[in-house]
Amino acid sequence: MVKKRALTLMVLCAAILISSPGLAASSVKRVELSKTPIDYRPVRPASDGQFHDGLLFAEQSDGTLAYYNTKGQEAFTLPDGIKPLSDFFEQRALVINKTTKRIGYINTKGALAIPCKYAEGGYFSEGLAHVSIPGSDKQLIIDRSGKVVHVFLKKYASDFYFTDGLAVAYAPEGGKLGFVNTSGELAIPYLYTHERGFSEGLAVVQNSKGKYGYIDAAGKTVIPFQYRDGGDFSEGLAAVKNSEGKWGYINTSGKIVIPFKFKSAGNFSEGLAITHNSSGKVGFIDKNGKLIIAYQQYNRAFNFKEGVALVGIESSSGSEGKFGYMDRQGKLLTALEYRVESSSFHNGAAAAFKTLGKGFILTKSSSSK
Repeated sequence: MVKKRALTLMVLCAAILISSPGLAASSVKRVELSKTPIDYRPVRPASDGQFHDGLLFAEQSDGTLAYYNTKGQEAFTLPDGIKPLSDFFEQRALVINKTTKRIGYINTKGALAIPCKYAEGGYFSEGLAHVSIPGSDKQLIIDRSGKVVHVFLKKYASDFYFTDGLAVAYAPEGGKLGFVNTSGELAIPYLYTHERGFSEGLAVVQNSKGKYGYIDAAGKTVIPFQYRDGGDFSEGLAAVKNSEGKWGYINTSGKIVIPFKFKSAGNFSEGLAITHNSSGKVGFIDKNGKLIIAYQQYNRAFNFKEGVALVGIESSSGSEGKFGYMDRQGKLLTALEYRVESSSFHNGAAAAFKTLGKGFILTKSSSSK
């Protein structure tokens, strides 16, 4: 059985030239997107549909599982009897031996890096992964070579995805949450009703009164419990929701940096964050709170990655919708013709998805004209 971590989905797509008004012709930047067709759909729920370590986990139309490289080629052939189970994390992907039903790990060339001998396995994070021994309650932390780093003396319920050396842990009873460290110790007690992993040294948590605040890796409250909701810190800021239901942003000291005025607000990426206005339309602000990309027709968007963001129009039921790619000037680079399961760019490539078996590897380049 493979432990899964909810990961955010994203997207990208086809080709068009863009120019910035008011700039001299010699300094105008343009983005070019080219596409290579592939037999593809995302592997759900095992994959987030993104490139990881330059490889895309894909299900082909006949059900075959494969990894594509950024050129749209199958990256390697797996050893006989080995089935892939996950995206790559830190150059390791989970696989299962179809005969023994044991879990192991492959490297980015498709070779077994860690033998298939575990009952369960988790994703690598901060150089470590959590595994369990068949027929035993013994749980281990291993490194990327398969060496045992720690033996847990106590069993925990966790996805064991470590940030700042800590992973969210779930209490055996009562629904409370805390944090376990890589040594198998409960480093932060089961005190909270909601929390996520650490980001930029702080974790957003909810107390028993339903208020959100932020703690450090020692479990100390750094930003008091006073908000109705809160997001992770990114680029030094976190979105928080006040008692009136409006969102704004605070810094790591808890100071309000951007006033509470948004219907919703997301994390910063490449200096911009997604916000929604009272009509539910998407815009992007900078870290001063200035609206950089105006609210347009879109009601769904994903963070900018490598200068491009996936945006689209989705029905109120959340079904289907049409998405395309936008530049930092707010101009569409493609038509709204892709599905929300499309990916963001990573190292110049993305996977755009239309229908079952119909996808594209998109590659991006920038130049001056």
